Amino acid sequence: NGWKNTLERIKRILMLKKYKDKLLVLLKPVQATPNLDFGCHNVVVEDKNYLMCRAIVPDIAEMLEIESSVYAGHQPWSYGDFEKHIQNKLTSLYIVVRYEDRMVAFAGCDLAYGPNEAHVTNIAVLPEYQHQGLGLMMLETLQIEAKKYGCRRLSLDVRRSNLEAQALYRRAGFKEVAVKNAYYKDEDGLEYSYNLVNRNLKKRVEKGWKKIGI
Repeated sequence: NGWKNTLERIKRILMLKKYKDKLLVLLKPVQATPNLDFGCHNVVVEDKNYLMCRAIVPDIAEMLEIESSVYAGHQPWSYGDFEKHIQNKLTSLYIVVRYEDRMVAFAGCDLAYGPNEAHVTNIAVLPEYQHQGLGLMMLETLQIEAKKYGCRRLSLDVRRSNLEAQALYRRAGFKEVAVKNAYYKDEDGLEYSYNLVNRNLKKRVEKGWKKIGI
């Protein structure tokens, strides 16, 4: 009887270990994978032809100019901030949009912001090119790329007073999930989130713009 009881205990221990190993596999975060083949694409947005490419370090000077135009002369991000993210090609994606060789917009995303979470770090469109679908197109591009990486949600932060940006984020499918007190030092921030699980991104994106590989 003693041997039988011992064997039963060993079986139970082995069975528990087996289920524990399976549970750990299920709970393990999906690891981001390098996306080095984003390349360049011709995109048509509201009947205008743009060129969308992955950002490279020489683009930073133009990105800083756009940042100054959008933020009334201020530059929340420095050259070094952009350089660090652009050079990190394993977990960071920055895209730039050009119209007739002039950069008119850019956006960036940290694809390893948290467990299964990507975060929009930057999005900016020259004032004269705003309200023409570029912001929505870039957000939806980042949604697609974040889902390819295996992320389950895409988040971003916005000033409480920036109602125009909030309207854009809601149009792109984001929902307000939290208030961050004094996030911008002089103002509260709002966190918005987009659930990437079980969302047919391709179908929704194709309604507003189309991408033509080159």
